[in-house]
Amino acid sequence: MDQQGLAPSGKLSVGTPEAFRKLPFTGKADFRRGFPARVVNHEETLPELTYTSSSSGTTGDRLVTVVHRPLLAERMAVTAAAHPGLSERLFGVAQRKVARLAAPNCSDVECATPLSTLTDRTLPDGTLVLSVAHDVLATSEAMVDKILDELTAYRPAWLYADPTHLAFLCGRLRERGIGSLPVRAVVLTYSLLTRAARRTVTAALPEGTPVAEVLSMSEFGWLGIECPAGARHLNERNYHHEILRDDGSEAATGEIGELVVTSVGDQLSPHVRYRTGDLLEPGGRCPCGAAGRTVVHHGRASTCLADGTTGRFVTARQADDALGDIPGVDHYRIDQSTPDTAHCRIIARADAPHDPVPAVRDRLRDLLPRVGRVHVTAVPHIEAERSGKFSTCSGPGRTAEGALL
Repeated sequence: MDQQGLAPSGKLSVGTPEAFRKLPFTGKADFRRGFPARVVNHEETLPELTYTSSSSGTTGDRLVTVVHRPLLAERMAVTAAAHPGLSERLFGVAQRKVARLAAPNCSDVECATPLSTLTDRTLPDGTLVLSVAHDVLATSEAMVDKILDELTAYRPAWLYADPTHLAFLCGRLRERGIGSLPVRAVVLTYSLLTRAARRTVTAALPEGTPVAEVLSMSEFGWLGIECPAGARHLNERNYHHEILRDDGSEAATGEIGELVVTSVGDQLSPHVRYRTGDLLEPGGRCPCGAAGRTVVHHGRASTCLADGTTGRFVTARQADDALGDIPGVDHYRIDQSTPDTAHCRIIARADAPHDPVPAVRDRLRDLLPRVGRVHVTAVPHIEAERSGKFSTCSGPGRTAEGALL
């Protein structure tokens, strides 16, 4: 603040965009190191209507966040309004029971053991957290049976799921010859939604079931949602979003920048110019008419691949755009140990029409033309991250010394 010439006396006035952009960035480290004394309003207490959550630990240690429950619910409702069909399923019924299928680190109960009961995994707000192994693709058949039994018995109004976790479950349904998943609406979040995961999930749902990808973070709740036309709309009532290039200027339509979020109306633990580490591409106008500008979610900056030593980076979304329409690929992961070497592992469907390895290799060589060695192998298993989430790319990350990212 001192370096920018901002010395607040009472309330700081940042009434212009130029003054606002002088405010320093904040990030996970600030809120982790300062919690609670330095990041919670000293005039506030933690009343009954305060929601406390822990992040999954994707970037290291887990992060604790507190927010007023009414504000969290408002953010969710305002965001969901861009998808009326899904919003009706979420808020328009008397019994809004919710089930969650995601990495155990994303939950506040123990759900990685097959011995836990339905009662053990029901949160105070009534959300049922379904059992799943910490390494999702290693989830046992017994745990799959338990998930299906509990979904049938619980009959949730909607399912809140990680795309990879739900695609894994739907794949098991396909192998068992089960026609559809007993849910009435699906929200996909936590990690990047791949084309393969969307195909698998969509095929396992009754026709007409609302499905939408939601951009969310444990620090904020819902930030944006996919509309029926397939565009992702940001919630611009509850947040001020900046999508910034490496030099700190706003990214134009078609460019990729880091999402920086400032919360609006949060009196408990506000976030100001909070660097999310997520990459977004501003989009154009959407024919659906929903409020909020549109974006393309490109995944995390830390997972980007490098095209050799040229300084050109490839995002997880761009990698999926290259590989996503290859028939027979259920899951994949691209690991880049050096700028000159990339190794892609794939899990192929048993009913794949052709061996997908050659097609994946050709696409990756086109995507990363300056990477000298590109290896592709079919494997029976791909491990999850330490956080329990499943990442499709592991590379050097999109960083530059002295740059924003």
